[in-house]
Amino acid sequence: METIKTFSADTEEELWQQVAYDMAHQKELLQYSAQLTQAGQPIYFDIDIDLGGGFEGGISSTTFMAPVPSQVSLRFALHEQGFMDEVGKFFGMEDIELGFQDIDDAFIIKTNEPDTLKRLLADPVLHQLLLKHKSCEFRLQDDADETGPETVLTFSKDEAILDLADLREIYSMLYLILQKLR
Repeated sequence: METIKTFSADTEEELWQQVAYDMAHQKELLQYSAQLTQAGQPIYFDIDIDLGGGFEGGISSTTFMAPVPSQVSLRFALHEQGFMDEVGKFFGMEDIELGFQDIDDAFIIKTNEPDTLKRLLADPVLHQLLLKHKSCEFRLQDDADETGPETVLTFSKDEAILDLADLREIYSMLYLILQKLR
């Protein structure tokens, strides 16, 4: 089992210097888990690569997760829009449109507060990042683990993202959204 590395700093730059140094000194990055805490806000990330064996193909994933204050009532889920989603929409599947053509076309969007989500995602930089990772799932939802229920902001992708600049962009997006939710 991979141990969760912990890094803490007052600025994003300091935090990612620590992560970059640690990742550069890993023998192999088949599994990497870290808790990054900036100004008291923890964000976890996990990279998992299973190379498979024999005739099996491998699988990989990258996940970021951050706890959100429980008083936040917004919930949402975005995932890439595919052919089956188009068929589902024809038969009445719910898909919120936020009024951002690029995001509305790329994702199936579900939320309990469309106006709040629209304000949250109004930043064009967030659009570019989401579109860069269209195959992601991006959620703000209730979750439960062994410590009990909590609200979490999650970005996940069925691909191992090993480029530090890409990891940092995703981290920055989550950190920005968490600040807006406060």
